[in-house]
Amino acid sequence: MFILVSENLSAQFDHADARSPFVLLPSLCCQACGEPAERTIGVSLAWFLLQVSASLLDKVEDHELMSIQSAPSDASIITNLTTGMILVAQWILNHLELDRVDSGTAWDIQRAFHETTLSVCSGQHLDLSANSPDLSTCWQIAEAKSGAAFALACYAGARLATNRSDVLDAFFQFGRGFGTIVQIDDDLEDLANIGDHCSSWRMKKTLVNAYLKFAENSTSETRQNDRVITTKQFATHEPISSGSVLYLQLEKLKYATLAENALKRLNLAGEFQDRLISIIHHESRLRNYVN
Repeated sequence: MFILVSENLSAQFDHADARSPFVLLPSLCCQACGEPAERTIGVSLAWFLLQVSASLLDKVEDHELMSIQSAPSDASIITNLTTGMILVAQWILNHLELDRVDSGTAWDIQRAFHETTLSVCSGQHLDLSANSPDLSTCWQIAEAKSGAAFALACYAGARLATNRSDVLDAFFQFGRGFGTIVQIDDDLEDLANIGDHCSSWRMKKTLVNAYLKFAENSTSETRQNDRVITTKQFATHEPISSGSVLYLQLEKLKYATLAENALKRLNLAGEFQDRLISIIHHESRLRNYVN
């Protein structure tokens, strides 16, 4: 467990010069509200452990463990390790007083963690049970999984500093938009890796495939509604001509604008707001997702 966590943590700081690591989100949000980073140690660690465990379980469920060179390839071992991570995260949340967090704040943060975990599990269940989800369902999954997870990081960090509902809602909306951008990037990277670590089974469940189906059904009534894009078609970059990548790039910019506006409504001063906004700008920038 320690090796997996340390390697994931190290990877977070590999590009720290370009953007702040995700694990620092609770700390940045707390400091943007005027409280010191020391208060966020427990919350940040608990959130990061849940993020790592969710990512690993996602690899198990998508049959993509081979893409993680440092992780055991046995799904049962990974499942056991992630269960341990979840329990450690829960232990940390039950001892937030070690970070001098008062009982009322600790209770609210624990509630937020529990509700978000259920939301992510619900989104994952929908992802697994829908064979080839439509565009609306894919957006629902994205917001229920990555959107909710990053909303939690920002909400919990801010909650350590304030109980003002308007401030907490703004940080929640910021995190939700940011997390949805992360999910869009994940789907676009699946497109870039098609035929490598990403299977055609996984591509059936991405925003890319859902958009292609939506575009086809909107422009031709004679097309098959249940058509699934094949691995060969992805390999020849058919989605590019269909506009799916451009559509998702524009959606990234939309979510970035919503997230940034939510934060700017608070009129926070100082470097921490600037760092949070720079994270959004970095993740929402236009990239080349094809080889």
